[in-house]
Amino acid sequence: MADYFRARGLPVPEEIRPWYLDFRRLLGIAAVIGILWIGLVITDIDTGRANLAYMGKIFGQLLDLNWDVIYPQNEFETFWDGALGLMIVTIFLAVVATAFSVVVALPLSFLAARNLMTGHPATTAIYSVMRVIFTIVRSIDVLIVVILLIVLFGPGNAAGVFAIAFHNVGVVGKLYSEAIEGIDPGPMEAITATGANPFQVTWAAVLPQIVNPFISFTIYRLDTNIRLAPVVGLVGGGGVGVMLFERISLFRYGDVGVIILLIVLTVAAMDFISAQLRKRLV
Repeated sequence: MADYFRARGLPVPEEIRPWYLDFRRLLGIAAVIGILWIGLVITDIDTGRANLAYMGKIFGQLLDLNWDVIYPQNEFETFWDGALGLMIVTIFLAVVATAFSVVVALPLSFLAARNLMTGHPATTAIYSVMRVIFTIVRSIDVLIVVILLIVLFGPGNAAGVFAIAFHNVGVVGKLYSEAIEGIDPGPMEAITATGANPFQVTWAAVLPQIVNPFISFTIYRLDTNIRLAPVVGLVGGGGVGVMLFERISLFRYGDVGVIILLIVLTVAAMDFISAQLRKRLV
């Protein structure tokens, strides 16, 4: 392509020049390589102590599945104390946490939408504050939150639910507010021209455009939270993660293999279901 332009005495467009002649690209590649090299030096990754034989032994034990863990074998335990019951608890832990986060984030997202809140000093200040709040809440990892909430509620489902919900307020609030900012401004301008107040404009022009995106984002976060819920349980947040941590601590890898299989099957099923639901919203 470059020869075509040269044969006709025309300047070669920059976008089709060979990459090795572009100084900025070479500089960018050199910077990436340099950063990776510095990272390897600083992290000082040591693989000398890796024990492949022991790892193979553990994988073998994981594959020697102990199906007894599915249902309680102790007469003093109920169905909800087995791995299957705890997996169901874990799913609903994520469902309840997602619902709590949506209830809080939904109204706040309108206050964090630039197209609705800018134009007046007071509303602009509210918009800026809400954006900062969403950023702070989103930046605190859910494992940190659940460890702090265990101090308040003690180990169990309450700490897990509220930790996931807290983190998701920041994530869902950001997604919702960006969906609001991406709407077509035409209907808003038309309804505003009729003399409608801000509430009427939001009800008639904004809500109809954001229903499907909001539902899609909510389903996506529910799917993510179901994946996250077992991890929260590892630090005492309730659900099947508590049993998983307990069985790992006791070196009962046959039980661990069954619990991991349950988690994988549940996540795969929810991923398929959520993908189908989101597809129907397009």
